[in-house]
Amino acid sequence: MTLHRSYLAELRGNAEETAALASRALAESREGEWMLSTNAQGLLIAAEWIRGRLAAAERAFTPRIARWREAGQLTMMAWDCYELGQVQRAQGRLDAAVRTCQQALESPRRRACPPAPAAGPAYVVLGEVAYQRNELDTALQQVTEGIALCRQFVYTPPLATGLVTLAWIRQARGDHAGARTAINDAGRIAQGPVALLNPVPAQRARLLLAQGDLAGAAGWMDEQGLTPDDEPSYPCEPEHLVLARVLLAQGRPGQALGLLDRLYAAAVAQSRAGSIIEAGALRALALAADGQATAALAALAHALTLACPQGYVRVFADEGPPMATLLGQLIAAQRSGQAAAEVPLGCLARLKRALDAGHAMPAPVRGTAEVPGLVDPLTSRELEVLGMLAAGRSNQAIAGELVVTLDTVKKHVSHLLDKLGATNRTQAVARARELGLIP
Repeated sequence: MTLHRSYLAELRGNAEETAALASRALAESREGEWMLSTNAQGLLIAAEWIRGRLAAAERAFTPRIARWREAGQLTMMAWDCYELGQVQRAQGRLDAAVRTCQQALESPRRRACPPAPAAGPAYVVLGEVAYQRNELDTALQQVTEGIALCRQFVYTPPLATGLVTLAWIRQARGDHAGARTAINDAGRIAQGPVALLNPVPAQRARLLLAQGDLAGAAGWMDEQGLTPDDEPSYPCEPEHLVLARVLLAQGRPGQALGLLDRLYAAAVAQSRAGSIIEAGALRALALAADGQATAALAALAHALTLACPQGYVRVFADEGPPMATLLGQLIAAQRSGQAAAEVPLGCLARLKRALDAGHAMPAPVRGTAEVPGLVDPLTSRELEVLGMLAAGRSNQAIAGELVVTLDTVKKHVSHLLDKLGATNRTQAVARARELGLIP
């Protein structure tokens, strides 16, 4: 019973209770109760993960996996390999996560027979990494195989994670309905409350936002009681990163930046490179939206220097037009020798191709010398309003979709007209099309 309560605490993201109950279960175990004591030790490792002490968790997982392999306990090995792979991804070490999963799949017992259900979690992690690297065909193949095997596996989090990855693969390919189907399937399978070990609800809110349902994403944030003034904790980091995205979409970059600064500082303090990269990319967008152009380029360049060696792409590309705009400015700054000299050209090219493939990247904004009517670059919110103007939306409709006041929309439209050198909405849309800002 104590061990079961420890597992429930783990699902809630409560590291201290997880560790306390697991320690009690370990102390109460009797000689010969090998499985009970081993599970309790696993929960102590999970507590380290939830605390954000990723290096300590990795050090503890590695010998356990070796022991499971030697004992021929493939299911227990698969469980730990999956969690170690997630820890390594959180460390920003995608290559290490791939090696962990490849070792799990190379077990001698599997070489001469079809993959067993225990192989499913490894395929899911491999699919996650391939997706992050924008290898969409490979990601789809691996995650599809992982999902099929995980449906027969005793541990459901890998299945839910696989379905989340499938949703984002479909989203990246423009299959929005298919993405919603996959994320809804994940929601039916995921266990426990919203926490680090159940990222499905937060990912669903993020997908809603990516598909233009700002009201739906913001409504979920309100239901969770999340606010920009929250003091972030690692178990709640996925929700707070989505909250930052919602704040940016609502035109509240200052509040987003305050939250992201705290998330970023916490990640740096624990050397969690995966979090540093994601929070850093969002900080760059928040700085740009807040009018701090130089700081935004520096923040994006720093995130890319960490991300490029491991092949990260989608953490940037999935942010869509705002990231496309900022990347265009970074490329221009690098070409002129003003910034980002440390970012490899190949990395910038991969990211640009990913954004172009998603039809999300506007053409590079040319300077005022080349386009006299363009006073300065458009903000991410102005690009969003511009797209709605092109679709024929009224100011009232735009206000309703963006959840802002009518006066706020009128100010955005006025800024667009000024920057594009237009006297009315029709002229503004025509000029934007000439510049390649919209299709």
